Order: sequence, then structure tokens, then C-alpha cells
Amino acid sequence: MIKIIAIHGFLGNYEMWKEILPSHFPISLYTPQLAGHGNNDTLSSPSIEEFANHILNQIDPQDSDEYIWIGHSMGGYVAAQLAKNFPNQTKGFVFFHSTADADSELKKQDRLRAIEAAKKHKALYAANLIDGLFHQPDKHRETINEQLNKIESMTAESTVQSLVAMRNRESSIPFFQSSEFPIYYFAGENDKVLSLDKMNPEWQQLPNAKVTRVPEIGHMGHIENVAASKTFLEDVISSFVS
Repeated sequence: MIKIIAIHGFLGNYEMWKEILPSHFPISLYTPQLAGHGNNDTLSSPSIEEFANHILNQIDPQDSDEYIWIGHSMGGYVAAQLAKNFPNQTKGFVFFHSTADADSELKKQDRLRAIEAAKKHKALYAANLIDGLFHQPDKHRETINEQLNKIESMTAESTVQSLVAMRNRESSIPFFQSSEFPIYYFAGENDKVLSLDKMNPEWQQLPNAKVTRVPEIGHMGHIENVAASKTFLEDVISSFVS
């Protein structure tokens, strides 16, 4: 059985996929929730590996399953770990505003500042962060406010666990370089988190990856350009089931 596992990003939730993930294909769709996001689960060890184990508990893995992993931002880091756990059962991978690489040393310093900010005032930290994910946040103010309301229940501890796990993750580029399954990227040309300048070296290391660049969006294509996001995912999924 082919299973599509679509994992949302940091401070997000499974609802992000509702408008963009096609449901008419003869495959099973799973949109699990990251630990600490929309639930009270905290992890014994804040690592990407533990986030991946938490996802496994939600998707009922079977030896006969074949997987297409889709991950938005942090969800891509967790999905990459799951692909490593199931390399022979992985049939495709989608980085949706995400990267296979580890944090740079500069980014790791940014994470430390983010951890301190989240400990002091989680709500203010979240508001500042989410604004920066959009190319033109004022165009999406109502949606941003709705998102902030949804994450009010997320604790500072859960927020910090996510930040620590992202900071400490290892690069998955060597794994993807040695993999034979198709790899896809969906990238915003105005993404301030994963700029094209940052992503181009990664894409050069994965020359077989198929990259879709979308103008006038940042890190939140599922909101900033629903049509482009939906078309991209429909085309990717159809390539596996046609």
C-alpha cells in the first residue's frame, strides 16, 4: 500500500494540508501532528529522532507499506529522518519549503536566541516569527491571527523542544545523494528563512532533484499561493499513481 505522510512545520498543524493535498488518488493519506503541537505530548529527549518516533505512532507502519514523505519546514526534517528509517520502502520525498541540510553555525546561534525568547515570552516570539515567514504578511493578517490563536495552547516547553531538535539535527544530504527515489522541492523565491542563495548549493549537490520555484511567496506557500501549492502536489502524487 502506498501511504503519503505529510508533516506540518514548526508552530503549525495538520490543517495546513486541507486546501492543497489532493484526496482523490487511490492511496492512503496521513497528516500526523508533531509532538507538542495541538496536543500535550512532550518528548523525553528533544531530538528529530524522537519527533519521528512520535509520528510513527500515528501512521501504523506495516512491512508492506510504501511511503511518499512530504514535509513543510521542520516537518521536512522529521520526514527525512523517517525516510532514513525506511529507505527501502521510501518511493519519493517532497521538501515543501524545507531543506535536507543541517543548521549552519550562524543559524545555530539564531536558534539559541530563539530559545531564550520563547522561554521569556512565547506568544511574542511566535508572533514575530510567523510574520517573517510571509513575503507580504499584511496581505495575510487575518490568517496569521488565526494561526496565532491556534498555537496559544502550545507550551513554552514544547516550543523549546522543537527549537532544540532543529538546532541539533544532522545533515541528510548524504542520505539523499545515495538514494534512488525521486526528490522534489517546492521553494518560495522570496523566502527569508530558506533563501534561494542558501538553497542553490544544496540543489547542486542533489542534481537529480526536481525544483519548483514560485515567485512572490515566502515560506508559507500553502497560504500565499494555494493554487501553485495544490498543482505542485497533485503533479508529484500523480507521477506515482499513474
